[in-house]
Amino acid sequence: MSSFITVEKRHFEYLLQQVEACPSQENNVASTDSVTISNSEYKRLLQESGRLKKLKDSLLKGGLSAENLDVLIYGSTLHDTQPKGGIGLHGYLEAAPSSKGHYPVHSIDHKPFINSDDDDDALLDSQDGDDNDKDDYEVSSRTTGSLSDTADRRTILIRNLADRVTHKDIVEAMRGGALLHVYLRGREHTANVSFVEEADAQRFFQHAKSYGLYVAGRRVEILWNDRQFYLPPFVRAKINNGASRNLVIYNVNPNITEWLIRKDLEHIHNLIVVSVKFKNRNAYISTNSVHNALFARSCMMSRLTYKGMKIAFYHDECSSPLPKAPSGPKKEAQGLLKKPPAPNRFQLLSLADEDGSDSEQNHDGLDSHHMNEGVPCADSRVSA
Repeated sequence: MSSFITVEKRHFEYLLQQVEACPSQENNVASTDSVTISNSEYKRLLQESGRLKKLKDSLLKGGLSAENLDVLIYGSTLHDTQPKGGIGLHGYLEAAPSSKGHYPVHSIDHKPFINSDDDDDALLDSQDGDDNDKDDYEVSSRTTGSLSDTADRRTILIRNLADRVTHKDIVEAMRGGALLHVYLRGREHTANVSFVEEADAQRFFQHAKSYGLYVAGRRVEILWNDRQFYLPPFVRAKINNGASRNLVIYNVNPNITEWLIRKDLEHIHNLIVVSVKFKNRNAYISTNSVHNALFARSCMMSRLTYKGMKIAFYHDECSSPLPKAPSGPKKEAQGLLKKPPAPNRFQLLSLADEDGSDSEQNHDGLDSHHMNEGVPCADSRVSA
């Protein structure tokens, strides 16, 4: 039997049209837009999508433009010409965009780790890259036109600081409210101090203007800073939940020393460890800013050195009430309180009386002398 059949041309053309109108199943699978995945993978993707949406909404509410957000998510062609690094979330916490659209580039070289706190993970993930020498407070205090109108007045400029003044000296002089950020310019003898609450900054400013402010035993000058430090909603939420610039490690191991703590935190850009104190088996760490303390806590929780220890925040000592009396140096205060003695109105009369008595004594002495010369004494005639 032959394997070929003969059909008319019109029937053959009809069959070809039917084939073109109804593609094969393989062609249908290749042209479809659907992908089949497992149910667990689908749920995981939904969870990651929800987290990304929350992060994007927080950044947009904080003032980040949609264009810059796209650059952070999808990358930019500028990466080929610029050093490796990016602002990330942590960089934006420290800085609102400037009027020129520039952002600071903060970078930390550290090992990645897993943390249960999603917000802290975002802080850590944004720290990859190379260090730079850009002044992070210079950029962080800049605001856009829309933010400058509603920015709180919380940053105070302190001038005329003494030589070699430290962050600890400044912190000890601040009272009346928790601090958000302390930035010291030693060469310029100035410091920028930002309060968490605008009302606390206003009260401290009025108190210092009325009674004066002394830092390290020297009277300093204060005024409002031209550029106010911006507090992002993310950091505000953390503060409302108890975050501060101070950390505490409970039940710290005896082998953990102040040197070790400072060594573990020295890689964090612009973090200043003001002091480390040990009391009742707890380590109290004072830093210069809230957002750096947030990152420092997450970093320490990832290290095996602090495994099994609870790391939390403790209250800011600067939130203590303002002193009622001026807080000046004791020596100067005693000098101001010392008054010159009141003049004696009767001093001239006493001097006149003394002069009169002296003249009378001299006169009596002269008379007795003359009398002795005129009348010989009986004792002088004693015979041998």
